[in-house]
Amino acid sequence: MDEETEERVQARAYEIWEREGRPEGRAAEHWDQACRELGVEDDTRVPLAAEGI
Repeated sequence: MDEETEERVQARAYEIWEREGRPEGRAAEHWDQACRELGVEDDTRVPLAAEGI
């Protein structure tokens, strides 16, 4: 995944996390959902920066 795409997915995952009330421990789920919504093939797992979400 290129850097620009990763930034888009990360921003969307953050939006999902905020909308759902900032739950802990669901970063991977939010990342996967963002990939699906953006039509991005997820060739990575949640980056370390997103783990704190």
